[in-house]
Amino acid sequence: MSEAGKLYDTKSLTQTHKADSEFIRYMIDLFLETIPKTVTKLKKASHEEDWKTVYFYAHKLKTSIDIFNLAPLRPLIRELERKAKNETETGSIAEEVNFIADYIKKSMAAMKHDFKKE
Repeated sequence: MSEAGKLYDTKSLTQTHKADSEFIRYMIDLFLETIPKTVTKLKKASHEEDWKTVYFYAHKLKTSIDIFNLAPLRPLIRELERKAKNETETGSIAEEVNFIADYIKKSMAAMKHDFKKE
């Protein structure tokens, strides 16, 4: 699953778990099941300007973003996490959260298609 232009890839999972396709499918299922709730809570916290909660959910998303190499989100989630934790540059947080949510939504659609989850 490491084709050029993909929104995500499973290369790190394949490498660390010796290409165990069952485990990769399990991780995809887990991502598809849990991430939408996390993103919804992140968006709500951002809308409410609850920076402590934005930090919590940004931190929580970071691992999933790294596992599936959602490349454009890797530096962004860390920046969001820093801003929320330090309560600095908060004016750009809502826009960043919306970009993250949109990218994750598109990645999930690609995963569902690729793994025939629809």
